Amino acid sequence: MTHRISRRKVLTLLGGSALAAAFPARSLHAQGAPLTLGIQTSTWGAVGMVAEAEKLFEKAGANVVVQKFDSGRTVRDAMVAGRIDLGSLGAAPFVVGAAKGDMGALGTVAYAGGTLAIVASKKSGIKSVAELKGRKVASQLGSETDHVFQNKIAPAYGLNKGDFQVVNVKFHDHVSALAGGSVDAFAGVEPYPSLAEVEGLGIIVTNYSKYDIVPLMLAVNRPVLEKRSSELVPFLKGWLAAVRMFKDNPQRVIAIVWNFYKSQGYNVQEEVIRRALLHMDVTPNYVPELKAYLTDIAQTLVKRGQIASVPDWDKVLDREMLQRATQA
Repeated sequence: MTHRISRRKVLTLLGGSALAAAFPARSLHAQGAPLTLGIQTSTWGAVGMVAEAEKLFEKAGANVVVQKFDSGRTVRDAMVAGRIDLGSLGAAPFVVGAAKGDMGALGTVAYAGGTLAIVASKKSGIKSVAELKGRKVASQLGSETDHVFQNKIAPAYGLNKGDFQVVNVKFHDHVSALAGGSVDAFAGVEPYPSLAEVEGLGIIVTNYSKYDIVPLMLAVNRPVLEKRSSELVPFLKGWLAAVRMFKDNPQRVIAIVWNFYKSQGYNVQEEVIRRALLHMDVTPNYVPELKAYLTDIAQTLVKRGQIASVPDWDKVLDREMLQRATQA
């Protein structure tokens, strides 16, 4: 099994960000230009993968180019830079983008607490989060996954910052780091926890579902929302068609995501992808507790000096476009 992909494959995997950087931002907003959507290469990008593979945007009358990124943080950075128009990203990078950039949301992608997990090496003997004390843990800094791990899960087990060593490792390298013994555990996003488990390299100590709802946001740059709203309606119709497939044709969804990972150089079993998608609650609707959830993250970031103030969520969380797409 290939746990690491080659440098060439990594460049392919991250080709969306490289391509975006190659063009000035204004070229993406020229008359007749497609809407550009950034998705993550974890299973958090699954809705976008399905929409692209099934040509659902095209069938809905939308002109959309999908670009791939390694994390929500890089999706956010590309959006703030004006290189892409839309993106799927976790709550923590979204809050920063809403506070520092001109970013809003069209809806949610999913509530993904079950897709995040703390995974320990089988060789480590770790069976509880509390046993991470004094150990090395791989985590992609700046991500929603890392934010919840360090600020909610670790404290719930009596661990303070400094009690364990966080090693900044990208999601797609977590399994390799675990297999190579450079870390004792990782805080990761699917399909990597299931990959480690199925291959017998690690055990899932806990997933995030009992600690956090982990909303995944469908973000939009506000100038796009204001100036290209007529294009966002067919985009959302295509997006909603992909969402429906998760309930109506889950086996096709599994096949699409499985094929995506095989195309990126991963020799994974279908069971890995099935497990990875099992706990992702795909829905475009804001839950009632979302605003309070985002406010809590924002207040934490304000205290740390990472953002200046809490965004006005009534302005940031758009409801009109999704309603128009549903009724169209």
